[in-house]
Amino acid sequence: MTMFRPTAPAAILGLCIALGPAIAGFFIYKGILEAKRSERYVTVKGLVERVEKADRGFWEVGFKVAGNNLNELYQQLSKESEIIHAFIKSKGFDEGEITINSPWVVDLYTREYGSSGPLPPERYILENSIYVNSLKVDALNELATTTGEFIRQGISISRSGARFYLDKFNQLRPQLIVEATKNAQKIARSFAETTGSQIGGIRRANQGTISLGNPAESFEQQTHEEGNSLMKKIRVVSTIEFFLQ
Repeated sequence: MTMFRPTAPAAILGLCIALGPAIAGFFIYKGILEAKRSERYVTVKGLVERVEKADRGFWEVGFKVAGNNLNELYQQLSKESEIIHAFIKSKGFDEGEITINSPWVVDLYTREYGSSGPLPPERYILENSIYVNSLKVDALNELATTTGEFIRQGISISRSGARFYLDKFNQLRPQLIVEATKNAQKIARSFAETTGSQIGGIRRANQGTISLGNPAESFEQQTHEEGNSLMKKIRVVSTIEFFLQ
């Protein structure tokens, strides 16, 4: 009887066929295990809040006169404009920080403003405004409280208000995001310790919300515009998912 002696290639082929199911089963098991691991993650929010002073301010004051003689009204308005302008400069503001607008006239006897009732005794209203745009935010904040001085001098103030801006906000943003991410990692690590796990890499990250608010109020109870406040509260909330090992 002739004996069959397998050649080396045939032996290798037979070994592969024999071990094939086992090897495939190992990789299937490993794939299932990795899939299970990928399902274990925790979602946390990292919060950071910081109070910063505005670095630029804008203040506007409007004033008006009323009467029937346009020439006299214009002279009166010009005089009041000079008074306000001189007062602003006395508070330490430079000429380049001050803008005086051109006056505008309202004729109450024209069809746009008139009515079917009796005409008002004064036909014309002349109004003007002066702006201050400055980096001297403390001085500007104080200036915004001095409109009573103009009223005492007989000037009719139609509006007055200051707004403050944080122009360096974009410079602060990266650092605040880093701090919020670190806080999220601390929370995730604390959670992992209570469950006997360890945190792994980041599964998903969302920069979240970045907002400015009035430091005197919580973000949930904001009733005043943050632009009116000299101090700004910056809030960054990042949402991050960490794998658990």
